[in-house]
Amino acid sequence: MNVQKVVGVLVAILVIFWIVSSPNTAAGTVNGVLASLGNAGDSLITFLRGVAP
Repeated sequence: MNVQKVVGVLVAILVIFWIVSSPNTAAGTVNGVLASLGNAGDSLITFLRGVAP
């Protein structure tokens, strides 16, 4: 089996274990990541509006 596949499966197992063992922390982390992505998108849009005439 490919090393990349093994690492991928191990990461997936760890993520599932983390979600099952600590769902509130996992949900908070996902919400934080999505909020950060939203802020980055807003910043990019603001920048592009400033650059475009």
